[in-house]
Amino acid sequence: MNHVDATIPWSTKETPDNPHTKGSLKFKKCKLIIDDDNNATVAKLTMFDSHLPTPKIVHDRVIAKYHSNFYAALEKGEFKHSKIKQISGGCGTSFIVCDLLDKDELLIASLKYVGEFRIMAPNETYYKLYEGEGDYIAEQDEDEILDEIEYED
Repeated sequence: MNHVDATIPWSTKETPDNPHTKGSLKFKKCKLIIDDDNNATVAKLTMFDSHLPTPKIVHDRVIAKYHSNFYAALEKGEFKHSKIKQISGGCGTSFIVCDLLDKDELLIASLKYVGEFRIMAPNETYYKLYEGEGDYIAEQDEDEILDEIEYED
């Protein structure tokens, strides 16, 4: 966000132990409007707005080999990301899946770690399974997994 205007009351929440953010602003019963210049307006939600869906922030979900420089960079906190989940493929192959939370960092990661990860499409099995609880152990045969992952050894 470049700028935020709020015409309703708000509260704060401190998170000093979080490496990504030190705090947040909390709004209740509001509508959020973001313009083309990335400026946000937070206004009171009225009975005429009750039909509006809650916006879902979409991030880029990536998959990478478990033992890769990209995974090591995520573990060191080089990029803002969601929880990392491990996926076990055929023949003992391990992959990690997470969401990269910053578009600018995605571009930097793509340039720095060429070929070490890829962005998944929402219709992929591992993309959908990331939403589930715990780690996922693949029950597909090895050929299906390799076709879906599209990695070279």
